Amino acid sequence: MCNIYLRKWDQLCFCIQIVCFSTMRFYPFISILFIVVSCKTGNEKISPVVENITESVYASGIVKSKNQYQAFSTVNGLIQEIFVSEGDTISEGAPLMKVLNESSKLNTYNARLAADNADMFVNTDKLNEAKVAIGTATSKMKNDSLLLSRQSSLWSQGIGSRVDFEQKQLAYKNSLANYQVAVIHYRELK
Repeated sequence: MCNIYLRKWDQLCFCIQIVCFSTMRFYPFISILFIVVSCKTGNEKISPVVENITESVYASGIVKSKNQYQAFSTVNGLIQEIFVSEGDTISEGAPLMKVLNESSKLNTYNARLAADNADMFVNTDKLNEAKVAIGTATSKMKNDSLLLSRQSSLWSQGIGSRVDFEQKQLAYKNSLANYQVAVIHYRELK
């Protein structure tokens, strides 16, 4: 029995291999025949042909001249006056147009107003805090004044120690100083 196999070799070379399993005496003959007849050594060639167009490709783009430049202003604003026209020759540093800078001025003014408004709201809170501090300092000063007058009355009757009397004097002086500082702070904020 003989089996015939088709096998694809390197570069499109189809070879027929005949293998005979029943008798080995034909094997060398078949092998030589196989080598001589089976393989082609030619390369496949492609040649261009002139025909009608079957496909087309479209693309979009921008055509610019060789000496075309984009000019940018260093400030934002509206163009007020143009000093050159198309086709004019200009030198480096020559003004091309006048830009109205009102929008920048208005933006600066609006930012300043917003900052002042924010400061007023912050300052209002600080003023309220200073008023509370004055109220607290006034209450403490009145209390320390009352305690000092009581201790002074007791001291004049010979009751109490000198240290207690001096502590009440010092507490009153501190309360008076704290009250004066609170009033000054309120005036500065106002």
